[in-house]
Formats: sequence, C-alpha cells, structure tokens
Amino acid sequence: MTSNEQAQDGAEQTDSKSRGRRRRRGLKVLAASVATLVVLVGGGLIGVSYYVDSVDVLVPENFHPAQATAIMAADGKTQLAQLGTVNRVDVPMAVLPEKVRNALIAGQDKDFFEDSFRGSELTHLYVRIAVAAEMGSTREMVLARKLEERYDKLSIMGFYLNSADFGRGAVGVETAAQAYFGKSAKDLTLAEAAVLGSVLKQPYDSGGGLSPFDPEAHPAEAKDRWGYVLATMVGQWITAEEKSTLEFPAFRAYATVTPSAEWGLRVKPGEGAGQATGNVVNHVYEELKAQGIEPVALKSGGYRVTTTIDPEAQRLLEQAARPDLKGSELYGRTVVRDTNGKVQQDLESAGVVLDHTTGAVLAYYGGLDARELDQAGVNTADRALIGGHPPGGTMKVYTLAAALEAGASLQSHWKAMPFTTDDKIKVGNSGVPNTTCRDYCTLEYSFVKSFNVPFYWIARQIGPGSVVKMAYLAGVKCMWNVDGKEMISGGRFQDPTDRSPFDRQVGYGKYPITVLDNAAGVATIANGGIYNKPHFVAKVEKKDPATGKYIVVREVGAKLEPQQVMRRAVADDVTYAMTRAAADRNWGAAVGGREIATVGGAWEGTRLDASGQPVPTADNSDAWLVGFTKQITVAVWAGNAAGTYPVIDPKTQRSITAATSFRIWSGVVSGYSGARQLPKEKLPGPAHVGRDDFPLSNGVAP
Repeated sequence: MTSNEQAQDGAEQTDSKSRGRRRRRGLKVLAASVATLVVLVGGGLIGVSYYVDSVDVLVPENFHPAQATAIMAADGKTQLAQLGTVNRVDVPMAVLPEKVRNALIAGQDKDFFEDSFRGSELTHLYVRIAVAAEMGSTREMVLARKLEERYDKLSIMGFYLNSADFGRGAVGVETAAQAYFGKSAKDLTLAEAAVLGSVLKQPYDSGGGLSPFDPEAHPAEAKDRWGYVLATMVGQWITAEEKSTLEFPAFRAYATVTPSAEWGLRVKPGEGAGQATGNVVNHVYEELKAQGIEPVALKSGGYRVTTTIDPEAQRLLEQAARPDLKGSELYGRTVVRDTNGKVQQDLESAGVVLDHTTGAVLAYYGGLDARELDQAGVNTADRALIGGHPPGGTMKVYTLAAALEAGASLQSHWKAMPFTTDDKIKVGNSGVPNTTCRDYCTLEYSFVKSFNVPFYWIARQIGPGSVVKMAYLAGVKCMWNVDGKEMISGGRFQDPTDRSPFDRQVGYGKYPITVLDNAAGVATIANGGIYNKPHFVAKVEKKDPATGKYIVVREVGAKLEPQQVMRRAVADDVTYAMTRAAADRNWGAAVGGREIATVGGAWEGTRLDASGQPVPTADNSDAWLVGFTKQITVAVWAGNAAGTYPVIDPKTQRSITAATSFRIWSGVVSGYSGARQLPKEKLPGPAHVGRDDFPLSNGVAP
C-alpha cells in the first residue's frame, strides 16, 4: 500500500470514528430530550418545575455552607482553637491528586464521569445535601441535570466532597483527612483516600456512633469495604498491579480526634501547659467584632485568625501559674469549703505577657474554661462589667507617676508613719509599725520599701481623681468601687479632689483592676510613657475557593496606634524606682542577673465574724507582681478566686504575698528570655524630674 493509500485509509477510519461519536452524542441528546418530554407530558407541575426550579441555591457560594475558623498562635503552625457550627473546611479539587479524588468517589459513583440523562449518582447525593429537605425523585433528577448542564464534573465533585459527612464529626474531605490521618487532604495517599471513600457509604452507625466502616471501630468491615473501593477503580483509574501493592494504611486513634466543630475553649485540669487559651478566643471575638466581623460570621466563615500568642510564652506562663499542674508554683493548694459546701478558699492565678513596644499579647491565662469567669480580664454579667482584683502596692506605680507629673521628685519627702484619718480609717504600712525615716521619707525610699502611708498622702494632696486619671491614661481602663460597680470605662473620671467613687486609698491599691489592664499600664512605663492598646489578633485570612490559599482580609487585624500619655522623663523615673525595688529584694538573681523593674503588692482579706459580718485580717486574699525587662512586660496575680477570704501559699504554708506571685513571674521571665535568647539589656536610669521641695509635699510644706 502506498503512502497516499495509507493516508486515505487513515482518514476514512478517522472519519468513521467521528461519525460514530456524533451518532452516540446524538442518541444521548435524543434520550435526554425524550426523558424531559416524558417529564413534561407526564405532569404539568413537574414540567414547569424544570424551567422555574433554579439551581442557584445549590451552589456553595449561594447557600453558604458553614466552614470552621481556625485560631492560630503567632507561629502560624500551632492551632489554639477552632470555632464553628460545622466541622468543615473547603479544599479545591485541583490540589488533590487525581487518583486520590477518584478513590474518594469510587465507592459511591464509579460511573460519575459517564453521561446520564438523569444526572450522576454523585450529583444526586450533593443535591440532597444542598437542599437539606425531602423531595420527589423527579425534582431531584431535574435539579441534578440542571446542575450538570451548568458545571463541569470536577466542580460538582468538589461541591460533594466538601459537603459530605465522613463520620468522626468531620464534614468535607479536608477535615476528614485530619480526623482519620492527621494531615491535609492534599497530602493523602491513594490507600488513605480509599478509607475515606469507604466511610462515605455510611458515616455513622444506626446509633450515631462510628461508621460501620471506621477502621478503628470495625477493622474487618473497614478492610473489606476498602478493598471494594479499590477494586472498582481497577481498569479505569488504576491497574490491578498497582492495587496489589497497596496496604491498608495506619490511621489516627479516635480518642485523639476532636469531633466537634468547636474546640479549644476549655481544658480539663491536668491537661498540658499551653492549651488553656480559651479566654484568648473571647478577646479575639471582641477585637474582630469591633472591626466588623460578628461572632456568628467568625464561627461560620472559614477564616484563619493568627493571634499574637507565642506558644513558648504561653506554655511557660501556664506551667508556672496553673494550680492544676504538677510543678507549678501553686500546685498542692487546698480548696476549702464551708459547712454548706460553698467554696471559701480557692487559690488561683492569672497572668499576662506583653510586648510593650507594640501591645501584642504574647501569653494570657485567666482560667481553664472560657465560659467561666476570666480571672485576668473583664467579664460581663447581666450587662454589667465584673472582674478585677485589688492591686495593692502595684497601684503605686500610677500614684508615683501622678505625683511626678504634678511636680514632685523622687527625693521629695512625705509622711510615712501609720496613723488614723479624721474619718477613722487606719492607714499603715503592711505591719511595719515604724519607719526609720518616720515622717520624712523620700518617694523613692517609700516606693522601694512599699510603704502605704506616703501614697495615701499623695492621693490626699493631689487628689484621688488625679491618680485614677493617670492609671487610666497608662492603660487601666476599668476600676471597680466598693460596691463592685465599674466606674471609669469610657473615660469617665471624678474631679481631682473628689472622694467618690474612689477615695484616697486608691493611692495604695484598694480598688480592683484587671490583670490585663495592670500589664498594659506598666507596659506604658516600660515603653517610655507610650501606650499601646493590648491586642490579640495579628492578621485575619480567608481561603480563596479556587486555589485553596489563604488571602489576608484587608483592614482587619492589628492596628497599632501608639500614644504618648506620660512624659518620657516621668516614665524613666518610675522605671528607676522599680529597678531599685527589685534590687532591694535581690530579685534579679532569680532571672539570671537580668536588670528588671518590678512592683509587688498584696491586699488583706476578710473573715466573717460570729454575726456574719466581714472583718479585716492580717492575711492576704490577693497578691501581685508586675514588672518588665527591656523586651517584655509580665503581670501576675494570685489570690482567692472564690472571694475575699485569705488564702495560703502551698510552698510556704503561710499567707500569700508578692513573693508568691514573683515565683510565677520570674519563671516566665527567665524561661522565655532564655528560650528566645533575649539579650541582657540595661533599663533607663533616672531623669530627675520634679522638685525636691514640692510645695504639696506634706513632709516639707505645712
């Protein structure tokens, strides 16, 4: 045969094949048309539905199936929590290997890619998920056909695999891959995909338990179904030889899986350090709500929120502070109940670690359960703000700053001897009956020795309102009066000399504030008088449905607005006084010789007398340590979470003091500084603001 004859013969064969394909397509179109005609003729209402019943509502972007939101640590790898109503995260089909995709559907619809006038079985399954209601078989067929007329097969496969329930609480292939194999769907092997394709047959047993084909609950049945799925693939998607080389894969134990859509809001006592970040989520809710993302949208929108939480800082804070963890500074505490079973003494702790240069919250611990009272922050009950703890001596940093801003110096002199005020209030120095400097003590010395009396006199001379305003500007945004009512949020202040809602005892820490606010206030001092609002959200991303990549949501996330609220010289003088206080106690040795600035404090508790009235005691119900290095600010509170009854330090078997909180504080500072290899840097020296002969100083002026 000549080359021309061969070419002519080939052309005839090609033409013959083309005619055959056109004939088969024509028959399929004819069959579909006949079927549609039968439907139209068979019932007027059904016929109308073909043209009126829209498939728009079936498309995921229109019926908005909920996707879970991931809350991540600052490293972008450690997941702190998941929020959602459905345990579901979309993944584009294009990122899955072809054989993996086919293994996922082989057991449900091995003929998916073949044309059918009634629509494929997989399309029908998706229609049932999307409509989420009972419908007749004819309407289901119509919707399936219309869906296939508009979308290609890969898109429909994605609709189904991202919406189907795979058991173990996992909706969609991405969460299923995590639930069964602890990996992303794009990393599944063929053998693993076949397991997921098996459980699709029946994701739960008749009682709502694990699938009859779950590899852990029913290993024999699971392997049989797995073999069936692979067998259906042989010939069209894989070879028999390839199937013979596959082994049943290792899988994740169900006990390690969180089957709910929402997790990370609470941990049980004894669970590992670094996991009690539920209250971080509450702050994330608040921040994003203020930026336009409502909680309901956050729980269903499939976001990825990267927080400012440093996993190492969080672990160190919890390990030192949580009384439920062996090795913590409060482990071994005793919970005391009264005769009626009500808790009287419950020693707990709360702490915050801040990057004072930005306001980023590096670690936050306020309790094990986000649904209970947050011991580190503000809570809301019956539309009222509740929370806070009497700050004791830690309040003196703001009183000192207010005095310096008013014109006093660290070397101005003030009365320091215990006394009783005209209104019968006893003001003492925490059990110190006499001071060596008596009624002529410098502010610096009074601060270092933590005397209360001079700070009462400051509040008296410049007015308690001046102290409160200074604290507010520094970062203390909430303060509660003696009736437990929050009085300053929103920037409301009493006039400087007014004695209500806060009296002169504000100068040495009577009125409750939160741990987060105290951390923010001291961070302002550490930052040279520049206030940065504490924030928990670094960035927010949402997945691109086409590529599966996360894209940053613009105008949402960290918004730094630093404000100079205190003169730098004032902040430096307060810092200097704090470094002197730390040195006086030799606390720098506990943090590897780093220069630190600290202020401690405690507040005395109360007991009930025979008539049931509270009576002050010499023992403490609250103890604090707040301070900083050049790089970080840390605030720690330890105290009675059940009320004002005094509590015992399990290490010393005596009343809690600032030293109790310092053990927690120093563990965090030394551990984190070492882990992050932070250099040992000097803190600012004194700026010598103010007058030594300050006119209002009651030790100089009459």
